[in-house]
Order: sequence, then structure tokens, then C-alpha cells
Amino acid sequence: MVMTMPAKILVVTEGATEREVGKVLYDRGLLNKQGQPQPPNWKSVFGQSREGYDQVIKALANHTISPGQRILLVFDQEKAPSPQHRANCIAQDLTRQNPKTWGSLSWTPLRRYPNLFKAQVGSTCIVLHISDADDPNIANKDFDGYILQLLTGSAKIKIASQLAPSGMNPNTLLSKAEIEFTSLMRCNGFPWQRNKAWLYAYITAFQFRQSHVWFAKKVAEYSPDNELRRVFASLIYAWDWLVQNGGTCP
Repeated sequence: MVMTMPAKILVVTEGATEREVGKVLYDRGLLNKQGQPQPPNWKSVFGQSREGYDQVIKALANHTISPGQRILLVFDQEKAPSPQHRANCIAQDLTRQNPKTWGSLSWTPLRRYPNLFKAQVGSTCIVLHISDADDPNIANKDFDGYILQLLTGSAKIKIASQLAPSGMNPNTLLSKAEIEFTSLMRCNGFPWQRNKAWLYAYITAFQFRQSHVWFAKKVAEYSPDNELRRVFASLIYAWDWLVQNGGTCP
């Protein structure tokens, strides 16, 4: 019987939330186990200080790409008019920082999802996932929006029941975040401008004692598989595509 080695995929994300939620998806078997994240513990390859767009772009631009490597990039769309526009900006910023390595970078849309792109740099295959979760009342589109989709989806009562402190009604806490806090900000002329701001309304309502990163991880852990597949369909597809096609990058 021939044993196949797992495909190693370097995971580079704009923030820590993407890695923690990615680890949940992987541990739950929603990401193909024939792929192995690098580093295996889903920590940042650039170290814990490398958070945020500018820091990650700088670190990635100067990263030594290994021949035949497979790379998954996860960046937010933010206020860009489209995922393609954001992808182009990322390519321009990488090229500007290190034209020798990234000068040939050119994205091709990856079939099925408009927020996925592929590129080949030398013999390295790269898939870019632009996190495009949005709300019609919020300007930016980012990974935090996916967590909000879980919190407002069909499993929100199940998730809230797990998050709620002992003795507190999860429906009441959901109402605080969804209606009361949101209406209060809007009535005072300060509607939510970012997904993370609304996410913190949930963190406040549920009196969660850790950061938004760990809150997002818990939300993912308490979500049923079908909801995770729905919300993170494009990320799951990007991972699977790299596992199946990253060796040739067709």
C-alpha cells in the first residue's frame, strides 16, 4: 500500500482570528486532512507581533519562498469595491516591497467563488482568499463578518446557549447585542461602522472575558458543521483546491 504524504500548506493570514477559526475547521474535519497547515499548530509563521495588513505584507514580501510550496493567503476586503480590487492592491504592495520575488505575481480568479484567486510564482502555488462577509449597514467586509453570520444564523440560539454565563437567558443577551446596543448607537448618531464593533457588542452582552479572537473561536466551536460549511464555504473550497491541485497549480 502506497502511503501519500500530506500536502503542506503555508497559512498566512491578516490576523489571529482567521488562524484560530481555521484550526477549528481543520480539527472538525471540515478542511481536508490530506493537507497539513504550516506551522502545524496554526500559529503565525511570522511570529505573534506580525498582525495587521501592513505588517503581514512586509513580512510576506521578504519571506523566502520554497520551491514547490503551497501557500494560502487570507486577507480582508475591507472597503475595497470588489475582491478583485483588493487582490490587485495586495499584488501591487507585495511587488513594491520586493519586486525580485513578487514582480511576476498576477491573480487569476478561482472558479466558483468570486473572492478566490490563484497565482503561480516560480514553482509555488498560491491561493488568495479575500474575506468578503458583509452587512448592508456596515461599510467594511472582513473575516469578523463571518463570525457575525454565525451569530445571526439559524444556529444562533444553540451558540448563544453555550456562550451565556450561568443563569443568564441567551435570548435576552442576543436581543441586547442585536437590538438594544445597536439601536442605542444608531439613535445617538453612531451606527456600527465596522463588523468588529458589532462583534464587541456580542462580547459585551455575553460578558466574555477574553479577546475577540477567542470569542470568535468559541463561536466557531459551538456552531454545527452545517453552519460552518455554509459560512466558510469559500475558505473550505480554497483549502481543498490547494490540497488537490497545488502541486501543479493548473
